[in-house]
Amino acid sequence: MLKNYLRTALRNIRRNPLFTGLNIFGLATGLACSILIFCWVQDELSYDRFNPGAERIFRMTARVKDMESAVVPYAFANAIRTGIPAIKNATRIHNGQKIISVGTRKFDEKHIFQADSNFLRIFNYPLLIGDPAAVLRSPNSIVLTEATAVKYFGSIEQAMGRSVFIDNDSATMQVTGILKNIPSNSHLQFDLLLSIDNWDQTMDPQHSWRFFDSHVYFQLADAVRPTPSVLQTITRQMEAMREKAIAGTLAVPAAISVQPLEKIHLYSHYRNDYSGQGNISYVRILSLVALFILIIACINFMNLATALSGVRAKEVGLRKTIGALRRQLVLQFIGESMLLSFIALVLALLLVYTALPLFNELAGKSIPFNLLSPRLALGVLAITAITGLLAGSYPAFYISSFNPIKVMKGDGMLRGSFLRNGLVVLQFSISIILMVSTVVVYQQLRFIHNRDIGFDRNNLLYVSMPAVGNRMQNSAALRSMLRQSTRTGDFTIINELPTDMNAIRPMTWRGANDGSMVNCNYINVDEQFIQTFGMKMVAGRYYSSDFTSSDSDYVVNETTVRTMGLTPETAIGKTIAIRGVEGRILGVVKDFNFKPVYQPIEPLVMRRWPAGDFVVLRCTPGNLPAKLLEIRNDFRAVFGDTPFNYGFVDQDIDHLYTADSQMGRIFNIFSILSVLISCLGLFGLATFSTQRRTKEIGIRKVLGSGESGIVLLLAKEFLRLVLLSLAVAFPVAWFAMDKWLREFVYRTTISPWIFAATAAAALLVAFLTVSYQTIRAAIANPVNSLRNG
Repeated sequence: MLKNYLRTALRNIRRNPLFTGLNIFGLATGLACSILIFCWVQDELSYDRFNPGAERIFRMTARVKDMESAVVPYAFANAIRTGIPAIKNATRIHNGQKIISVGTRKFDEKHIFQADSNFLRIFNYPLLIGDPAAVLRSPNSIVLTEATAVKYFGSIEQAMGRSVFIDNDSATMQVTGILKNIPSNSHLQFDLLLSIDNWDQTMDPQHSWRFFDSHVYFQLADAVRPTPSVLQTITRQMEAMREKAIAGTLAVPAAISVQPLEKIHLYSHYRNDYSGQGNISYVRILSLVALFILIIACINFMNLATALSGVRAKEVGLRKTIGALRRQLVLQFIGESMLLSFIALVLALLLVYTALPLFNELAGKSIPFNLLSPRLALGVLAITAITGLLAGSYPAFYISSFNPIKVMKGDGMLRGSFLRNGLVVLQFSISIILMVSTVVVYQQLRFIHNRDIGFDRNNLLYVSMPAVGNRMQNSAALRSMLRQSTRTGDFTIINELPTDMNAIRPMTWRGANDGSMVNCNYINVDEQFIQTFGMKMVAGRYYSSDFTSSDSDYVVNETTVRTMGLTPETAIGKTIAIRGVEGRILGVVKDFNFKPVYQPIEPLVMRRWPAGDFVVLRCTPGNLPAKLLEIRNDFRAVFGDTPFNYGFVDQDIDHLYTADSQMGRIFNIFSILSVLISCLGLFGLATFSTQRRTKEIGIRKVLGSGESGIVLLLAKEFLRLVLLSLAVAFPVAWFAMDKWLREFVYRTTISPWIFAATAAAALLVAFLTVSYQTIRAAIANPVNSLRNG
């Protein structure tokens, strides 16, 4: 019987190559899109799960007033390890950037971790060479990743036991271990691992509970289950520890929380967190898109299959006449559907292998596709089987239900139009929702790019100043050389870029209510900062070399004075204190964005300081190469052969929205593919309709109807379905995108023209799709139509 079913299925595939090809192409496209998204979602959900017992590892976070931070006071690590029985181990991580000298070569390393010696006992980063218990035991030990060891010494074997020099700390370190390269699905990404002991020696023990400066991770004891009640108890114990330690000091109170390791990548919204974190919203959105495309592909299959029902009606009638049971016919048609699904799977896998490099580039990932992975293979097979079963079920039950007597007379295929039309409406509604969403995402990204952020971000070149030698003298020397240059225009030396500000200081002020305190962003600037960035003062004045007596005063933004309950004019001259250091408000600068537009503008305090970490120069498009060469020469004169690193502020701002841009591009592609698959379904319905109305068309032509009238008559039926789809899709699309836009503090509006343009595009695409079949039917010879109808 199975052999007979297979022979029948193959015969029908050969008889209808066009429809079979459309069916396979639609299913293959839908399966390929779903597989790609499945791989992306699986990668996002896999972060940090490679650590054995990952569900028992947590990170401490802190909330001070309305600010949530991923860093806490470093004293917590030792205190909770020894003072909370439920905790087995705890480690600190302090990340930074350092200049590493290997012989005569220097490297500017941006991904360096300093950690406690138990770091590798909590996290599973395998050592290729070295003992996990001993590699960080010595203060002068350093552990390299495999790639870094090869970069420094040519091979991992030659790297062991060798020495490197850290210019920033004037310290010689010995390589005590080589780590396997850090997995891409780890939220901790580093190239070098140092003992934190040297950092400890630079810290003031009196401030060990006051300042928020370290990422602290802990591991629960083996017998402790991470239930909500247990974690609440641990949190209360942590808060009690700090409250006791800071009693009677100027340290600000904080609420402590714990975050599971497995949720850090997708659920992080904290300040001072590691870059490259994901967003659970995008995981949910793309999962829905994959589901939508599969639904569209299944509907497309159903409509194309029912379009062939006229061809196979007499076959079904004959089979029933000679005794075939409906159950047997259902199994046959579902079997054919499954066969087509797995043929489509082969094509889909070829499409996935072909498209994966492009998809990885769009998504900013390096997702492998290994069918030997049991989880991936089972997932792909399950998606294919479910798709084939769902897509084939309706045609199987529909075609097998034909009355053999009516079929043999050429009747009995008029039922089910309501369901078929409903499927087309659902199919096009989903496609229209994706189309509207794509346009809104594009509009928001363009709004972000073009929005006035409070300063002129274009043509701002910055150069990183290494923290080596005497920073005051280095800054003064570079400033002097730049002032003497004939090519250098406006420039400023600052300690943080406005695109990456992390320094937070508590601010109090005279006349405030008792206990009033505001967390402010803090930046050291010079007298050229406002002019170089093109910012505007709204009250008071800025720093000037003519008034050095005001160096101890502060310049604040508009949000700061609003937080104080003042206006810019009344705030001038008021005394504020940053970490207890008092100074007057010298001026108020117009608000500017220094955080992504997801977040509102926060209070900001500036103070003049002669040293910095970056020099920022205002360029003109024509003189950039010459200015780069000159600043490089000046840099060499001050810092010698230290690596020269530069960037552009506008590119850094765009980098803040990389994930959104990637989602926008992915949305564009999947939206286009969903419309393409929907058009195949509409084509199938048009074919079905013209087959059913062949005799009617012939009669109309005999009675004098013109070809254009018949085309409009047939097309009107489908355009009505598209109009109904628009009515269904537009409210859903508006609701979904309005909710997405609310994640941004500064956002575009959903303009009516978006819906008008989408409606016009959908109607045009639908008309072009059905026009082939309707025109073909309209120009057919009515004699043939009446004879064959």
